[in-house]
Amino acid sequence: MRALIARISNTQIVIQEAFNYWDIRAILDVLNPLLLKHGYNPVFFFEGTPILGQGGFSVIIKLSKELSSSDKGFVKRMLQSNGLRVIEEDAK
Repeated sequence: MRALIARISNTQIVIQEAFNYWDIRAILDVLNPLLLKHGYNPVFFFEGTPILGQGGFSVIIKLSKELSSSDKGFVKRMLQSNGLRVIEEDAK
């Protein structure tokens, strides 16, 4: 798996540059239960292409409410432990 990028804001998580569907699925299999358990009711939007140089597959995860600071930190650590480079979009 190549280096994926995750962009976290208060109301959405974007996972970018996946080379194939399995890269995305491996992350979502860990992330989705966490989001559901904490009542974020995620909605997923998939886009992109596996063609090299085109940015790969991406998934935009829109949340029904803002991530709490503790959940945001946990999501960040979980994504980093799975090899993603995490960028906080609206860090203060």
